Formats: sequence, C-alpha cells, structure tokens
Amino acid sequence: MRIWVTGVGVVSPLGRGATATMDRLIAGDRAFAPLSLFDIPGTRARIAAEVRGLSPEEVAPPGEAEGWSRTDAMAVLAAREALAHAGVDPGARPVDLVVGGTTAGMFETEELLAWLSHDPSAIAPLKRMLSHPLSSTADHVRAAVGPFRRVRSICSACSSGANAILLAAAWLRAGLSSCVLAGGADGLCRLTYTGFGALAAVDPDPCRPFDRRRAGLNLGEAAAFLLLEPEDAARARGAQPIVELRGWATGAEAHHITNPEREGRTAARVMRDALRCAALTPSDLDYVNAHGTATPLNDVMESAALRACLGPEVERIAVSSSKGQIGHTLGAAGAVEAAITALAIARGVMPPTGGLEEVDPECRLVHLTEAREAPIRAAMSNSFGFGGTDSVLVFAQPDRFPPPLGAGSAPPRRSVVVTAAATIGPLGVLSSRGGAAYLEPGPPPAEGPITFNTGAHLDLARARRLDRAGRLTTAAILTAVADAGLGGATQVDAGASASSADAAPSRVFPGAIVGASFGSVDASTAYMRRIYDKGAKYASPADFPNLVPSSPVGHASIYLGLRGPVFAMADLGATAEAAMVTAIELITAGEGEAIAAGSVEEASPMIERCLGPICSEVVSSGARSEGAAVLLFESDAAVRERGARPVAEVAWWSSWRGDGAGMLASAPAPAPVRPAAHGAPRAPRDVPSPAAVFIGRQEERIVACLHGTPWAEVPRSTLASRAGEHEGAGGFAAAAAVAALASGALASVLILGGAPDRGYAILLVAPGDA
Repeated sequence: MRIWVTGVGVVSPLGRGATATMDRLIAGDRAFAPLSLFDIPGTRARIAAEVRGLSPEEVAPPGEAEGWSRTDAMAVLAAREALAHAGVDPGARPVDLVVGGTTAGMFETEELLAWLSHDPSAIAPLKRMLSHPLSSTADHVRAAVGPFRRVRSICSACSSGANAILLAAAWLRAGLSSCVLAGGADGLCRLTYTGFGALAAVDPDPCRPFDRRRAGLNLGEAAAFLLLEPEDAARARGAQPIVELRGWATGAEAHHITNPEREGRTAARVMRDALRCAALTPSDLDYVNAHGTATPLNDVMESAALRACLGPEVERIAVSSSKGQIGHTLGAAGAVEAAITALAIARGVMPPTGGLEEVDPECRLVHLTEAREAPIRAAMSNSFGFGGTDSVLVFAQPDRFPPPLGAGSAPPRRSVVVTAAATIGPLGVLSSRGGAAYLEPGPPPAEGPITFNTGAHLDLARARRLDRAGRLTTAAILTAVADAGLGGATQVDAGASASSADAAPSRVFPGAIVGASFGSVDASTAYMRRIYDKGAKYASPADFPNLVPSSPVGHASIYLGLRGPVFAMADLGATAEAAMVTAIELITAGEGEAIAAGSVEEASPMIERCLGPICSEVVSSGARSEGAAVLLFESDAAVRERGARPVAEVAWWSSWRGDGAGMLASAPAPAPVRPAAHGAPRAPRDVPSPAAVFIGRQEERIVACLHGTPWAEVPRSTLASRAGEHEGAGGFAAAAAVAALASGALASVLILGGAPDRGYAILLVAPGDA
C-alpha cells in the first residue's frame, strides 16, 4: 500500500496557511520579534516566534471561547486547511484524527492555577479550565471540524507531531483506517518559556542552527496537519497526491531526560529504520529537514547521526533546519517540519537555515544558507524529543519509486497477547495474578497518596531525578516486564554488540505508552506559583523536565532501557484504555513487538475539585486515591519465539466518539459455559462465570453501550470501590481482568472505559480460547 498526502494545513509565525508559510520560508524570512503575549521579569530572553493576531474566538462556538485556547485555534485553522486542500469532508466519509502536543491550554490556565494554589479551599470547577487537558485540543478540533471516527492525543515532547503522523500511517498500513488527519499544535506559554530558560537552552538573540556561535533555541508556536490516505482510496475519488509518505520509525534513546546521546547512535538507528521502511537508501535522498534546534548538544548529535546513517551520500544531500526561521514549536515541530518537507518536494525547492553563517566544524554537512531550487526525489524529516524519543519520517515524489515490498498485498495484521500486568495502588505493588485482589470484597482505599516505598522497588540513586509519577510508572512497568520474563530483553546491549543493536529495527525493542489524564498538575501549579511570586530566576531546571506530559514514561524508558516506541497518551478518564488500545494497534500494525501500556494518576486536590468535575466529569462518590496500572502487550509470534506463554489474548477491541450506540455490535459473544471436568455438571453455585464485564468507574454512558448486546446479561464488576475513584481506574480493571483470566476464573472479559463523548472496549480471552 502506498500512502499519499493529499492535504496540508499550516499556521505558523510566518503566516496563516501552508502556501504563505512556505513562501516566506523560501524567501529566508525570520519570525523572531519581542514577545508580546506575556511579560516575565528576569528572563534572559525576550524574543519568540509568535502567531500574531490569533484568538480562540475565531474558531470557538458562540459563547464557548472561555474554554478554548490559542493552541486550539491554531489547530482548528490548520486542520480546516488540510481537509479543504484534500477535498475531504469528515461528515461524508470516515476520517480519523491524531493530534500531537505538549502545552494545550497552558497559556490560558497557568495564571489561574497559580492563583488557586494560594487558597486550596477556593478550588472549584471553572469553565476556563476546559482548555487545560492535553486532550482538549483534539476535542476542540473534533467539535469545530469533525466529526471524526477515532481520536487520539499523543505526547512525546518535541517529536509529538511526528509521532501523530506515524500512528496515522500505522493505522492505514494495517487497514485500521481509510483516511487520517494527523499533526500537532502547541502554543507559547510562560511555563515552557521559563523552563527552557532555566535549562540555559534559550538564545536571547535569533537562533543559529548548526552555527559555530549558536547559543540555544528560540521558542515558537504553530500547528500543522497532513491528510493521509491509501493511494487506491485517493485515486478512487480523483484526488491528486502532494507527496507519498514512504517510511517512518520511532525509537527511544534511553539515555537522559533532556540531553541527547552525543554520538547519535539511536537517531542514526531510527533514520536507517525509516529508510528501511520506505524501501529506500541514502542514495535516493536529496534533502533532510533537520531537527536542528541550535542548542550545542543537539546539533552535534544530529550531525553525527546523519553522517553515520547517510555514509558517503552525506557529502551530497542538502540539510536545513526550519527552526532558524520559525523557532522551536515543541509538540507541533514534527508536524510543521513534515509539512515543510512535503511542500519542499512538491515545489522542488529546499528552504534555507536562517541564522547560519559560520558552520560549526562538528556539524559539517551540506547546509543550505539560501533556498535552492532542485528536484527532490525523496526527503527525510527528523524530530527528537525530551526523554529521547527520536522519530523520522520519509517522503517522496509520488510514483517516483517502486512500491515498498508487499505494498500490493492485503494489509498484514498480527495477533496480540498479554503477557503480564502490574498495579501500584492502595493494595500495594501487584503483578499479574495479584490484580485479582481488587475484585475481592474489602474496605475502600484511604484518601490521598498511597504508600509506596521507592527503595523497595527502584535503585534510589538511579531514580533520583524521577518525580512521583515517574517512579510509579517505572516501578509498574518493571514489575510487568519481570513478571513476563522479558527483563533482559529491555536492555539494548543485552546479548548483542552495540553495532548489531544499532542496526536492529526500533520495532523489535520493548516500548511503553503511559499517560495521565491531566499531567503533573500539582507540580506545574507549584512551578508557576514560584514564577508569579518570585520571578523567572526561580524556575527550576530540575523540575521543568518533569512537567512535560511524556516525562513519566520517558523516565521509565531511561531507567529500564526501553528503546522501542515510547510516548504518552491523554484522554481524560479513559487515558489508560486509550494507551492500551493504541499499543494493541501498533503491535497489530507491526510497529512494535512488546509495549507496556496504561496510565498513572496522582492524588491531587486540583484534579479532584476542579479538573476532574469540569473536564472528565469525575465527581468522586468515594475515596479518590491514586496509582499506576499497566498491561504488557506483545505480538503472539514474538512470545512464541521466546518460548513464553501469554496470560490472555486480545480477541477484539474498539474505540469511538459519541454516545457509543452500536459500537459493541461487532464484539464476539461472551464465552459459552464450559462443562466441568470429565463432563460432569457441577451445581450452578459452583460453576465460575465464564464471562464478565469489568469497568473502572461506574458510568452510565458506558453501561448503556451494553444494551441490546449479548454482553448486557453477563456479570459486571466495577473496580473503583477498591482501587479508588480516579481517572486511572480503568487500568486497574484491565489488570484485574488479566488476573481473572490467568487464574482460570473467567474465560473472557470485556473491559469498558470512557469519559465524556468517548469510549473504549477491549475483549480479553483466556489463552487458547481466541
């Protein structure tokens, strides 16, 4: 299958619209100017690349702008342009949506968070906080531009936008989608501006990527979306391709939360993997849109990685960084630069690197200081994020190269199994079979933080940089990995030389997808309170990296040596379910072999009293508590190859937006009653129920999805009474399902989870019963 890009939409500091942005990039214009959105005394830098004259009122429904953000506005405008460019109407055909980002409505809510933190008794549901969750941007794009069938919000820091496109490509290649709008959006805010300043990563003057005198990055804001379709579907409706998306890859460095590997080993590996996916070689490339942040460490690393990947062709292939003109747009960067790369191929023009005058000898490449007109057969777009998630996309002229191997055959789908589960909650740290404890009668959990002894589960010296969410996430994944007997496989060098490990596809290494409904709210609040009360000089370089939504899973990848796909999901009270379904989809599509997936939720007055009720409609009817829960998903083939045995099999899954009516119609029926040993019937009271429905929290909208299906009559269990009334209860429900299946108490369990206007379902069955 070939994947075509048929629409592109961009909102950037250089202009609204893909054409306007590209025209000014080619002209060499730079968007840096004195910052006007906010003023923070004591900051070393005072410039940024802003999108001027932008307001949520432009896109929000009448009377609703209070709960919308600048990030939402940019995303809506870019999404509309991409759809219009492609001639696609989401109301007329199924279209899926993936949005990458890091800041969402932080600009609109950070001042309010700081104010509320002074008086915890004043915390209350406030409509203005509706734009705060990371998932709010995708929700608002859906509301203003949709409908969309499947919607996901993804974060891998600065590679978020690229990974949104990668996920879309995986869906298409596996036949899970027929049309996907994918991209990223991030607005400027005080938190990121002071945070990068605290890391001494910001240049007070316009930045100089790859220059000998470079002194750091400049922050920008933007949004970009690509409309992706299979070639056959696009041809059938008469669409013309802009470019072909040929290849993609993502992998984690497992090195450091902010600093890249100096040698660029992982970045080079991911580049090679993307070229392998594209069925291309370096001799087919003509251009690289580099990550090129203008920071001393990144530019040297990326240059080394390009030399290692491209070999002798590095002396021919042109390289430029768009950040020298539009700044670092964080979670949007991977999508914006993918759009620029696609447009460069379509126009036959390579944009320059703004600010580059004297190339650093350690960054020796074929740098462009002026735009160059030339045919571009194929090009690569690089994105590297905090936590070390490196992602690479490869685009090509349509029909320039033969289709990738197997592109004409039916989309491959692989069987997925569960090999372990782990929970850290009110009942302690539990592995696969221990999750059944949450099904047993007992008292509700105590309010507030759970008891967790870090030193009993993690090396304190290695875990010193991890915040509480990072420690809970790391310990949960560690417990699951050990229970599955996968421990040695997590380390890249275990049983293999460095050279052979670097040559291996990123997909073969274990990864993780773990999110939180609202991120580190209390830590962000405390951080912003210091900024407002004392000034920018009190921004903590140690605290800031932990405020990125993907930091818990990033820390886990570093501690555990996870080098496969690593990123975070966010979907309000269904975040655990979103992460698990996404892991299943990636493995099904061949984009991973083993992925730990779930969520982590911390006890938080701000979430309990404000964000929970207003955003996810979680109004606690019992003790809230906190915890982390993950399942370890693997491809059935990989498990068999290593001689392991699954504890459950994934028989079916689904996700939806709306009320969920009819979404369970395609689910397999519950497992039939099994006869007792030797065919002798037992008394009914002695026969364990072969099937059950497990739900994290009691939600009528989710239960209503069962009406009219065979699953409406099977017993249901709700886990929140023992695990706690929090957004991550769905992860505990999934872990309890694994325990019930592993013990033989049940033959099949339908896991249901949801939040306002969304839902997820996963059917797990006992091994051998799929």
